[in-house]
Amino acid sequence: MLKTIKINAHYVHYEYLKTDPEKSTLVFINSLGTDHRIWSYVVAELGQNFNILKYDKQGHGLSEQTSKRLSISDYADDLIALVSALSIDRVIPIGLSIGGLIAQELYRKRCDLVEKLILTNTATIIGSKVGWNQRIQAVEDNGLASISDLILSKWFGPGFAIKNPDRFAVAKGILLQTPDAGYIAACEALSNADLTAFAPNIQVPTLCIAGGDDQATPTGVVRAMANLIPQSDFYELSGVGHIPCLEAEQEFAQVVQNFLGKHGGTDL
Repeated sequence: MLKTIKINAHYVHYEYLKTDPEKSTLVFINSLGTDHRIWSYVVAELGQNFNILKYDKQGHGLSEQTSKRLSISDYADDLIALVSALSIDRVIPIGLSIGGLIAQELYRKRCDLVEKLILTNTATIIGSKVGWNQRIQAVEDNGLASISDLILSKWFGPGFAIKNPDRFAVAKGILLQTPDAGYIAACEALSNADLTAFAPNIQVPTLCIAGGDDQATPTGVVRAMANLIPQSDFYELSGVGHIPCLEAEQEFAQVVQNFLGKHGGTDL
């Protein structure tokens, strides 16, 4: 069912599956150039054990964008407002790439809302200002479609497109449906984001997941983030790229369940 809600002066598209008020709520935060549909396979694996909140961040999917320029703080404020509007007391954020930075910022602003953290294919700082500015310029000059093949080549492990043409087509379709303005705003937010100094202040159990073939956030940068967080577990998905929820959803879901079971977050 299509659901939208107005928060912070714009409409947000979301899906909230509340099965049991006694169960933990997982909130899925998508990556750059994607929307909440990328989590569908993982939700199919996890949904029976948790309440599920998926949503599209500003300028992605069906969510509106209020400003040409956005920050990681702005995205976190939207999530805080969404959780409040839905009367959810605490969440377990699962943040992918930029979503991982949003999850960290959520904890920085409202640690009381966060039960545990799951940070996948992300870091405390992603890329460089030069790199992001070059990407912004490319999109401004010729549109997102002009660099879509390059982006997709960095999303998945070797051979994924040939072995899984249906999922690759889904990923490409979602990317190409992302508005240029929303993509550019997220790139600018990434270019200015650095939560390295804050990471040691995270005081909840945190799972840091890397993809062994991730070109965007290689294993080393994910491990470096994990080393900064006091109560962190680290796991590498071998042979997997930057979007594990489309490439290895069963292993991803099992890693998440094992972590939450270890820390009392599931009744399995």
